[in-house]
This record gives sequence, structure tokens and C-alpha cells, in this order.
Amino acid sequence: MDFTWLADRLDGRPRVVVSTTSTGMELRHELWVAYLYGYRPVEHRPAAGSGAWTVLVLDPDSAARRRAEWMRTPDLRPEASSLVDWTDDWTTNLWTPPGWPPGVGPVPPPDHLLPRVPLRDRGSRRRTIWLTCGVITAWTINVVRWAWSGAPGVAGLVLSGFLGSLVLLACAIAVRRSRRRLRDSQADAQRWGS
Repeated sequence: MDFTWLADRLDGRPRVVVSTTSTGMELRHELWVAYLYGYRPVEHRPAAGSGAWTVLVLDPDSAARRRAEWMRTPDLRPEASSLVDWTDDWTTNLWTPPGWPPGVGPVPPPDHLLPRVPLRDRGSRRRTIWLTCGVITAWTINVVRWAWSGAPGVAGLVLSGFLGSLVLLACAIAVRRSRRRLRDSQADAQRWGS
């Protein structure tokens, strides 16, 4: 993988919007490159219509600024202290950053320690909550209407109750997953200095 296109965009501007077709581990490697150049992700929109994009902002932390400066002008002498783990082994480095000698590059962390894609904006969660509330309200109104009219009988009420239980179970699972993703996102923010 060659991340030179990304490194060239991360030139110290306060905010960078990166359009990408990457997914999965390749996208997580792109976020790692952003971390190396002193940026952190604040929003990611998966591909929908016009393509995926990620918003990166300059990390105000002094360690992030030093790391970014070191990446742009690395001191690769063996006796020099390094702010980034690097190697000249072609089998372990992913790419050679701009301004580095050929074949030399930073060592990526293990896959499970790579930064994760940030959660989508709060608006999408708000829309999900409104949709869930709408479904539950519609189901409740339907059950009450059937109970008052007496038209569907016991079988209809049992079926409606079963379907309503499935809706509530799906909502509970969605909330639990959302909370787990939020915890993972907060842990990543602490790990990657956001």
C-alpha cells in the first residue's frame, strides 16, 4: 500500500477532508498514517452515492506536532532518538513516506491496535432513535386499535405481540451495540491521543 497521496494532503492544515474508497483494514491503516502526521479523525461517512470521506483535524497536542514534524524530516541515524518505530526491512514496512530514503518506513502497530473508524455524526443516531420510536408507536397504536375493535381475535393479538417483542428485542440489541461502539471509540481516542 502506498499512502504517499495521503501524506501529501496532511501538510499542517487545520482540517482535511479525505475522499477514499478504502474499507476495513486499509481504512484503519489510513487513519494510522493520519495519526503519524498529527491528525485525528472526527467523522467518517461510508460510501453512499458520491463515495466515502473522512474528516481529519490537526491534533493540538504537542506530542502530535513533534511526531508530525519528525515524519516530515526524520532523523534516521541509529544513535538518534525516534518518535516513530521504523525499519528498513521491506517485509515489515508498508510504504516509504515522502522525504524518506527508499525502502525505509514506519512500522505499523498490530491490526488489533490500529485506530478505528470514528462513529458517524450524532444526527444519524438521532434519526435511528426517531425511526425506532416511530415503529414502536405504530405497533402500539395498532395493538390498541385491534384490542378495542375486537376484529383480529386472539390469534391476531398474539401475532402482533410476537412481532412487537421482536421489534423491542431488535431495539435493545441496537442500543447495546451502539454503546459498545461508543466505548470502543472512546478507548481508541485515549489510545491515539484524541
